[in-house]
Amino acid sequence: MQRDLGRRTLDLIDRKTTVLAERTMEEPLEGYRSLEQFERERRLIFNRYPMFVGLSGDLPEPGSWLTFDATSTPMLLTRTDDGRVRAFLNMCQHRGVRVVDAGHGSARRFTCPFHAWSYSLEGRLVGLPGGEGFSDMRRETRGLIELPAEERHGLIFAAANPDAPFSLDEHLSGLGEHFASFGFETWNQIAATHPHPVATNWKVVWGTHCETYHFAHLHRDTARPLVYSNTSLADFYGEHALMTSTMRTVDKLRETPEEDWRPVDDGQINLNYRLFPNLSFSVVGDRLEIFAIYPGGSLHETVALHYAYRRELPATPEEAKALEEAVHWACQTVVDKEDYAMAERAGLSLHSPFVPPTLVFGRNEPVMQHMALTLRRVLGLAEQTPV
Repeated sequence: MQRDLGRRTLDLIDRKTTVLAERTMEEPLEGYRSLEQFERERRLIFNRYPMFVGLSGDLPEPGSWLTFDATSTPMLLTRTDDGRVRAFLNMCQHRGVRVVDAGHGSARRFTCPFHAWSYSLEGRLVGLPGGEGFSDMRRETRGLIELPAEERHGLIFAAANPDAPFSLDEHLSGLGEHFASFGFETWNQIAATHPHPVATNWKVVWGTHCETYHFAHLHRDTARPLVYSNTSLADFYGEHALMTSTMRTVDKLRETPEEDWRPVDDGQINLNYRLFPNLSFSVVGDRLEIFAIYPGGSLHETVALHYAYRRELPATPEEAKALEEAVHWACQTVVDKEDYAMAERAGLSLHSPFVPPTLVFGRNEPVMQHMALTLRRVLGLAEQTPV
């Protein structure tokens, strides 16, 4: 695969182009302003699709737990004694109190802070003070409500609705083979997962991750000296896409025998997996940079969760400091101060009493087009029209 990516990328550079969609597309702006569509998106997509929770190393051993609240449904994930990952509604079946505060740790049971009902790693109700007051209740029906969760290829996904159809292999649409090749089971978290609030509709934020056209101007002083703008491969896997970002060091391939090409391993081509509806999953050399985009509390609020992992932990303090600076630069300087700042500028326009009827997604933005078309299909909306 790496040699093929190298050949295709050098061809784009030589032809001074990128992968192109069949046509330019119009995207109705109403979808960014409609409260009705926003609620449909939360109900049909964010409450039913598999959502990325973390890598296997985030639940490293039996008894490990973490909470996940990004979908607005409070979740508790555990690793049980048989090694399985389980997900539950983080809500006591007595009076609805959140059983576990936000965070992660290790425990054998979870005790509600209100009346001390307690639950096992498997979600069973195992402790009930004053049990005589509930003598006619069937305890086996009052465990934590289980939610769908699966672990594959070192990745953990969960869904917010207990009735959501859930097959991770089916959801990945053939990308499982890609992810299996990286050995994510043993990768290490190198920065705490943290939120980036952005004052605009979630689709505006998601769009900043779906094209490299903006690199030449928006990132002219940061990423452009390092990366070819508007030079990206785009392959599609069901609802998802694999797009690349092309480092300028890729030109070294021209001086290297093709049998020695390893442009992904050598950090010359970054693999940017875009998993519908909201996951920016980028393999950058030996580092994994993830942004998961979620609707906030209102139509014009977004929360982007940032995760950072690495194949190996840094071996020296100097290496650790350099790695921290690299992660900080990418996360805070490029994404926050440029991508997300520009998304907020676009968001200001969405509040205007008058806006044009459509946005335009160019032929050089095929992943943008793909994601917009997929969203409209899932929501049962009409197809866009050509410009």
